[in-house]
Amino acid sequence: MILNVQNLSHSFEKFLALNDINFKIEENSIISILGPSGCGKTSLLRLISGLERIQKGSIHLHDKLVADKKFQTSPEERPVSYVFQDFALFPHMTVIENIRFATKSHKTKTQFLNQIISLTKVDNFLNQYPHSLSGGEQQRVALARSIASQPKLLLLDEPFSDLNASLKKEIIDDTLHLVKSLDSSAIIVTHNAEEAMFLSDKIIVMNSGKIVQIGTPLEIFYKPINVYVASLFGEINKFNSIVNKGYCYTPLGNIKAENFNNGEKVKIIIRPEGLKLNKQPSPILSDINGIVVDSKFIGTHAIIHLTVSDNLGKKFHIHSKVSGDFLPSAASSVSIDIDSKYVFIFSRN
Repeated sequence: MILNVQNLSHSFEKFLALNDINFKIEENSIISILGPSGCGKTSLLRLISGLERIQKGSIHLHDKLVADKKFQTSPEERPVSYVFQDFALFPHMTVIENIRFATKSHKTKTQFLNQIISLTKVDNFLNQYPHSLSGGEQQRVALARSIASQPKLLLLDEPFSDLNASLKKEIIDDTLHLVKSLDSSAIIVTHNAEEAMFLSDKIIVMNSGKIVQIGTPLEIFYKPINVYVASLFGEINKFNSIVNKGYCYTPLGNIKAENFNNGEKVKIIIRPEGLKLNKQPSPILSDINGIVVDSKFIGTHAIIHLTVSDNLGKKFHIHSKVSGDFLPSAASSVSIDIDSKYVFIFSRN
Protein backbone atom coordinates (compact mmCIF):
# COMPACT_ATOMS: atom_id res chain seq x y z
CA MET A 1 0.00 0.00 0.00
CA ILE A 2 1.46 3.36 -1.06
CA LEU A 3 -0.80 5.73 0.91
CA ASN A 4 -3.04 5.51 3.98
CA VAL A 5 -4.93 8.64 5.06
CA GLN A 6 -6.74 8.35 8.40
CA ASN A 7 -9.20 10.70 10.12
CA LEU A 8 -7.82 13.77 8.37
CA SER A 9 -9.48 17.10 9.20
CA HIS A 10 -8.18 20.57 8.38
CA SER A 11 -9.41 24.12 8.87
CA PHE A 12 -8.41 27.55 7.62
CA GLU A 13 -9.45 29.87 10.45
CA LYS A 14 -13.18 29.05 10.86
CA PHE A 15 -13.56 27.29 7.48
CA LEU A 16 -13.52 23.47 7.69
CA ALA A 17 -11.75 22.47 4.46
CA LEU A 18 -11.52 18.73 5.20
CA ASN A 19 -13.79 16.75 7.49
CA ASP A 20 -12.66 13.28 8.66
CA ILE A 21 -11.07 12.03 5.42
CA ASN A 22 -10.19 8.31 5.25
CA PHE A 23 -8.90 6.35 2.25
CA LYS A 24 -6.11 4.05 1.06
CA ILE A 25 -4.27 3.78 -2.26
CA GLU A 26 -2.69 0.57 -3.54
CA GLU A 27 0.66 0.36 -5.30
CA ASN A 28 0.79 1.19 -9.03
CA SER A 29 -2.70 2.67 -9.22
CA ILE A 30 -4.21 5.92 -10.45
CA ILE A 31 -6.81 7.63 -8.28
CA SER A 32 -8.88 10.69 -9.21
CA ILE A 33 -10.30 13.05 -6.62
CA LEU A 34 -13.46 14.42 -8.23
CA GLY A 35 -15.50 17.36 -7.02
CA PRO A 36 -16.32 21.05 -7.50
CA SER A 37 -14.03 23.98 -6.69
CA GLY A 38 -13.72 24.56 -2.96
CA CYS A 39 -14.56 20.99 -1.91
CA GLY A 40 -11.11 20.37 -0.38
CA LYS A 41 -9.28 18.59 -3.21
CA THR A 42 -6.19 20.83 -3.31
CA SER A 43 -6.00 21.07 0.49
CA LEU A 44 -5.85 17.27 0.60
CA LEU A 45 -2.95 17.17 -1.90
CA ARG A 46 -1.04 19.81 0.03
CA LEU A 47 -1.33 17.80 3.24
CA ILE A 48 -0.19 14.60 1.52
CA SER A 49 2.80 16.38 -0.01
CA GLY A 50 3.78 18.08 3.26
CA LEU A 51 3.09 21.64 2.11
CA GLU A 52 0.53 22.02 4.90
CA ARG A 53 0.92 20.85 8.49
CA ILE A 54 -1.62 18.34 9.78
CA GLN A 55 -4.07 19.54 12.41
CA LYS A 56 -5.89 16.25 12.97
CA GLY A 57 -5.40 12.71 11.64
CA SER A 58 -2.41 10.94 10.11
CA ILE A 59 -0.77 10.11 6.78
CA HIS A 60 1.30 6.98 6.11
CA LEU A 61 3.41 6.43 2.99
CA HIS A 62 4.58 2.85 2.41
CA ASP A 63 3.28 1.99 5.90
CA LYS A 64 5.58 4.63 7.40
CA LEU A 65 4.11 7.54 9.35
CA VAL A 66 5.04 10.82 7.62
CA ALA A 67 2.66 13.20 9.39
CA ASP A 68 0.26 13.54 12.27
CA LYS A 69 -0.55 16.30 14.75
CA LYS A 70 2.76 15.88 16.61
CA PHE A 71 5.10 14.71 13.84
CA GLN A 72 5.78 15.94 10.33
CA THR A 73 8.41 15.01 7.74
CA SER A 74 9.37 17.71 5.25
CA PRO A 75 8.17 17.56 1.62
CA GLU A 76 11.65 16.62 0.34
CA GLU A 77 11.73 13.63 2.70
CA ARG A 78 8.58 12.13 1.17
CA PRO A 79 8.65 9.96 -2.00
CA VAL A 80 6.09 12.34 -3.51
CA SER A 81 6.16 14.75 -6.44
CA TYR A 82 3.62 17.54 -7.02
CA VAL A 83 2.53 18.90 -10.42
CA PHE A 84 0.90 22.26 -9.72
CA GLN A 85 -1.99 23.67 -11.72
CA ASP A 86 0.18 26.58 -12.90
CA PHE A 87 3.13 24.22 -13.66
CA ALA A 88 5.55 26.20 -11.37
CA LEU A 89 8.50 25.89 -13.76
CA PHE A 90 11.68 27.85 -13.10
CA PRO A 91 11.53 30.73 -15.62
CA HIS A 92 15.33 31.29 -15.67
CA MET A 93 16.03 27.65 -16.59
CA THR A 94 15.66 25.91 -19.93
CA VAL A 95 13.49 22.83 -20.27
CA ILE A 96 16.39 20.43 -19.82
CA GLU A 97 17.67 22.43 -16.84
CA ASN A 98 14.22 22.29 -15.22
CA ILE A 99 14.15 18.52 -15.64
CA ARG A 100 17.73 17.98 -14.44
CA PHE A 101 17.10 20.13 -11.36
CA ALA A 102 14.76 17.44 -10.02
CA THR A 103 17.49 14.80 -10.42
CA LYS A 104 20.27 16.55 -8.49
CA SER A 105 19.73 14.55 -5.33
CA HIS A 106 19.48 11.30 -7.26
CA LYS A 107 22.00 9.23 -9.15
CA THR A 108 19.92 9.46 -12.27
CA LYS A 109 21.38 7.68 -15.25
CA THR A 110 21.45 9.38 -18.63
CA GLN A 111 19.41 6.48 -20.01
CA PHE A 112 16.58 7.17 -17.53
CA LEU A 113 16.69 10.91 -18.28
CA ASN A 114 16.43 10.20 -21.99
CA GLN A 115 13.51 7.86 -21.31
CA ILE A 116 11.66 10.63 -19.46
CA ILE A 117 12.33 13.09 -22.29
CA SER A 118 11.02 10.60 -24.81
CA LEU A 119 7.93 9.59 -22.81
CA THR A 120 6.88 13.18 -22.14
CA LYS A 121 7.64 14.28 -25.74
CA VAL A 122 9.72 17.34 -24.77
CA ASP A 123 12.76 16.48 -26.94
CA ASN A 124 11.98 19.17 -29.55
CA PHE A 125 12.27 22.13 -27.15
CA LEU A 126 14.84 21.09 -24.53
CA ASN A 127 16.84 24.31 -24.85
CA GLN A 128 13.89 26.70 -24.75
CA TYR A 129 12.69 28.67 -21.71
CA PRO A 130 9.20 28.17 -20.21
CA HIS A 131 7.86 31.57 -21.37
CA SER A 132 8.34 30.54 -25.00
CA LEU A 133 6.31 27.35 -24.65
CA SER A 134 2.60 26.72 -25.14
CA GLY A 135 0.42 25.56 -22.26
CA GLY A 136 0.55 21.98 -23.46
CA GLU A 137 4.34 22.06 -23.76
CA GLN A 138 4.68 23.52 -20.26
CA GLN A 139 2.42 20.75 -18.96
CA ARG A 140 4.71 18.13 -20.48
CA VAL A 141 7.78 19.76 -18.92
CA ALA A 142 6.08 19.86 -15.50
CA LEU A 143 5.31 16.13 -15.81
CA ALA A 144 8.87 15.36 -16.93
CA ARG A 145 10.38 17.28 -14.02
CA SER A 146 8.12 15.57 -11.51
CA ILE A 147 8.88 12.10 -12.83
CA ALA A 148 12.62 12.79 -12.93
CA SER A 149 12.71 12.76 -9.12
CA GLN A 150 11.50 9.14 -9.31
CA PRO A 151 8.56 9.55 -6.91
CA LYS A 152 6.50 6.66 -5.63
CA LEU A 153 3.44 8.92 -5.60
CA LEU A 154 2.70 11.60 -8.17
CA LEU A 155 0.20 14.34 -7.24
CA LEU A 156 -1.41 16.28 -10.09
CA ASP A 157 -3.60 19.29 -9.25
CA GLU A 158 -6.08 19.93 -12.11
CA PRO A 159 -3.26 19.46 -14.63
CA PHE A 160 -5.43 19.73 -17.75
CA SER A 161 -7.79 22.58 -16.84
CA ASP A 162 -6.09 25.28 -18.95
CA LEU A 163 -5.64 23.22 -22.13
CA ASN A 164 -7.84 23.38 -25.20
CA ALA A 165 -10.06 20.40 -25.96
CA SER A 166 -7.96 18.67 -28.65
CA LEU A 167 -4.67 19.13 -26.80
CA LYS A 168 -6.27 18.05 -23.53
CA LYS A 169 -7.27 14.66 -24.97
CA GLU A 170 -3.75 14.03 -26.26
CA ILE A 171 -2.02 14.96 -22.99
CA ILE A 172 -4.52 13.04 -20.85
CA ASP A 173 -3.83 9.95 -22.95
CA ASP A 174 -0.05 10.50 -22.73
CA THR A 175 -0.26 11.03 -18.96
CA LEU A 176 -2.16 7.77 -18.50
CA HIS A 177 0.42 5.78 -20.47
CA LEU A 178 3.28 7.59 -18.75
CA VAL A 179 2.14 6.81 -15.20
CA LYS A 180 1.30 3.22 -16.12
CA SER A 181 4.79 2.74 -17.59
CA LEU A 182 6.50 3.78 -14.34
CA ASP A 183 6.71 2.13 -10.94
CA SER A 184 4.54 4.87 -9.47
CA SER A 185 1.03 5.66 -8.27
CA ALA A 186 -0.81 8.90 -8.96
CA ILE A 187 -3.55 11.06 -7.47
CA ILE A 188 -5.18 13.39 -9.99
CA VAL A 189 -7.42 16.22 -8.80
CA THR A 190 -10.15 17.16 -11.28
CA HIS A 191 -13.68 18.53 -11.52
CA ASN A 192 -14.19 16.76 -14.86
CA ALA A 193 -15.94 13.39 -14.49
CA GLU A 194 -14.97 12.23 -17.98
CA GLU A 195 -11.27 12.79 -17.18
CA ALA A 196 -11.66 10.93 -13.91
CA MET A 197 -13.30 7.92 -15.57
CA PHE A 198 -10.72 7.73 -18.37
CA LEU A 199 -7.66 8.00 -16.11
CA SER A 200 -8.59 6.25 -12.89
CA ASP A 201 -8.60 2.83 -11.34
CA LYS A 202 -10.74 4.37 -8.59
CA ILE A 203 -12.52 7.68 -8.07
CA ILE A 204 -12.87 9.52 -4.76
CA VAL A 205 -15.89 11.82 -4.96
CA MET A 206 -15.73 14.82 -2.60
CA ASN A 207 -18.13 17.59 -1.64
CA SER A 208 -17.92 20.25 1.09
CA GLY A 209 -14.76 18.79 2.60
CA LYS A 210 -16.10 15.24 2.87
CA ILE A 211 -15.69 12.03 0.90
CA VAL A 212 -19.10 11.18 -0.53
CA GLN A 213 -18.27 7.94 -2.35
CA ILE A 214 -15.25 5.83 -3.37
CA GLY A 215 -15.42 3.30 -6.18
CA THR A 216 -14.31 2.25 -9.63
CA PRO A 217 -15.52 4.41 -12.55
CA LEU A 218 -18.11 1.70 -13.30
CA GLU A 219 -19.40 1.70 -9.71
CA ILE A 220 -19.56 5.48 -9.46
CA PHE A 221 -21.42 5.79 -12.77
CA TYR A 222 -23.91 2.93 -12.37
CA LYS A 223 -24.27 2.91 -8.57
CA PRO A 224 -24.17 6.56 -7.42
CA ILE A 225 -24.90 6.93 -3.72
CA ASN A 226 -26.97 10.12 -4.06
CA VAL A 227 -28.25 12.77 -6.48
CA TYR A 228 -25.01 14.76 -6.21
CA VAL A 229 -22.87 11.86 -7.43
CA ALA A 230 -25.33 10.97 -10.18
CA SER A 231 -25.26 14.57 -11.44
CA LEU A 232 -21.47 14.64 -11.86
CA PHE A 233 -21.59 12.73 -15.13
CA GLY A 234 -23.54 15.16 -17.26
CA GLU A 235 -27.17 16.15 -17.61
CA ILE A 236 -29.85 14.19 -15.79
CA ASN A 237 -33.63 14.08 -15.89
CA LYS A 238 -35.19 14.54 -12.43
CA PHE A 239 -38.67 13.77 -11.14
CA ASN A 240 -40.18 13.89 -7.66
CA SER A 241 -42.53 11.07 -6.76
CA ILE A 242 -44.05 9.05 -3.90
CA VAL A 243 -43.72 5.27 -3.59
CA ASN A 244 -47.05 3.47 -3.99
CA LYS A 245 -47.15 -0.32 -3.67
CA GLY A 246 -43.54 -0.70 -4.80
CA TYR A 247 -43.73 1.72 -7.74
CA CYS A 248 -43.14 5.43 -8.41
CA TYR A 249 -45.29 7.32 -10.88
CA THR A 250 -43.48 9.58 -13.40
CA PRO A 251 -44.54 11.23 -16.69
CA LEU A 252 -42.51 8.41 -18.29
CA GLY A 253 -44.56 5.69 -16.64
CA ASN A 254 -44.39 3.69 -13.41
CA ILE A 255 -40.90 2.77 -12.21
CA LYS A 256 -40.25 -0.07 -9.81
CA ALA A 257 -38.94 1.15 -6.45
CA GLU A 258 -37.40 -1.70 -4.46
CA ASN A 259 -36.36 -1.26 -0.82
CA PHE A 260 -38.52 1.84 -0.30
CA ASN A 261 -41.46 2.18 2.07
CA ASN A 262 -44.97 2.79 0.87
CA GLY A 263 -45.67 6.54 0.92
CA GLU A 264 -41.95 7.46 0.98
CA LYS A 265 -41.02 10.61 -0.94
CA VAL A 266 -38.32 9.96 -3.55
CA LYS A 267 -36.36 11.68 -6.29
CA ILE A 268 -35.97 9.75 -9.52
CA ILE A 269 -32.91 10.33 -11.70
CA ILE A 270 -32.80 9.09 -15.29
CA ARG A 271 -29.73 9.62 -17.41
CA PRO A 272 -30.42 10.82 -20.99
CA GLU A 273 -28.75 7.61 -22.23
CA GLY A 274 -31.53 5.66 -20.52
CA LEU A 275 -34.33 7.08 -22.68
CA LYS A 276 -34.72 5.03 -25.87
CA LEU A 277 -36.77 6.75 -28.57
CA ASN A 278 -38.65 5.58 -31.63
CA LYS A 279 -40.48 7.72 -34.17
CA GLN A 280 -44.19 7.44 -33.52
CA PRO A 281 -46.66 7.25 -36.40
CA SER A 282 -49.98 9.02 -36.29
CA PRO A 283 -52.30 8.14 -34.64
CA ILE A 284 -50.14 7.71 -31.53
CA LEU A 285 -50.17 4.10 -30.39
CA SER A 286 -47.71 4.17 -27.47
CA ASP A 287 -48.84 4.94 -23.91
CA ILE A 288 -45.58 6.78 -23.16
CA ASN A 289 -44.62 9.39 -25.72
CA GLY A 290 -43.03 12.79 -26.01
CA ILE A 291 -43.12 15.75 -28.36
CA VAL A 292 -39.78 16.71 -29.89
CA VAL A 293 -38.72 20.29 -29.19
CA ASP A 294 -35.33 20.12 -30.91
CA SER A 295 -32.68 17.64 -32.06
CA LYS A 296 -28.98 18.48 -31.73
CA PHE A 297 -26.37 16.47 -33.63
CA ILE A 298 -23.12 16.09 -31.63
CA GLY A 299 -20.97 13.74 -33.69
CA THR A 300 -21.47 10.12 -32.66
CA HIS A 301 -24.61 10.96 -30.68
CA ALA A 302 -27.52 13.38 -30.63
CA ILE A 303 -29.34 15.15 -27.81
CA ILE A 304 -33.12 15.18 -28.27
CA HIS A 305 -35.08 17.82 -26.33
CA LEU A 306 -38.55 16.55 -25.47
CA THR A 307 -41.72 17.63 -23.73
CA VAL A 308 -43.69 15.03 -21.78
CA SER A 309 -46.86 15.44 -19.72
CA ASP A 310 -48.05 13.84 -16.49
CA ASN A 311 -51.58 12.59 -15.82
CA LEU A 312 -52.63 16.10 -14.74
CA GLY A 313 -51.39 17.72 -17.94
CA LYS A 314 -48.30 19.30 -16.37
CA LYS A 315 -45.46 19.49 -18.88
CA PHE A 316 -41.84 18.48 -18.25
CA HIS A 317 -38.77 19.20 -20.39
CA ILE A 318 -36.40 16.23 -20.66
CA HIS A 319 -33.35 15.16 -22.69
CA SER A 320 -32.53 11.91 -24.42
CA LYS A 321 -29.07 10.93 -25.67
CA VAL A 322 -29.30 8.69 -28.72
CA SER A 323 -27.31 7.62 -31.77
CA GLY A 324 -26.19 10.53 -33.94
CA ASP A 325 -28.17 9.29 -36.94
CA PHE A 326 -31.50 9.62 -35.09
CA LEU A 327 -32.72 13.20 -35.55
CA PRO A 328 -36.52 13.47 -35.35
CA SER A 329 -37.99 16.74 -36.52
CA ALA A 330 -39.42 19.36 -34.17
CA ALA A 331 -43.07 18.83 -33.18
CA SER A 332 -42.96 15.15 -34.13
CA SER A 333 -43.97 12.43 -31.67
CA VAL A 334 -41.67 9.74 -30.30
CA SER A 335 -42.34 6.74 -28.09
CA ILE A 336 -40.12 6.42 -25.01
CA ASP A 337 -38.71 3.27 -23.43
CA ILE A 338 -36.59 3.36 -20.25
CA ASP A 339 -33.40 1.35 -19.74
CA SER A 340 -33.48 0.57 -16.01
CA LYS A 341 -29.70 0.55 -15.57
CA TYR A 342 -29.73 4.33 -16.07
CA VAL A 343 -32.44 4.90 -13.45
CA PHE A 344 -31.64 5.81 -9.82
CA ILE A 345 -34.05 6.42 -6.97
CA PHE A 346 -33.12 8.33 -3.81
CA SER A 347 -35.12 9.18 -0.71
CA ARG A 348 -36.20 12.81 -0.23
CA ASN A 349 -36.94 12.38 3.48
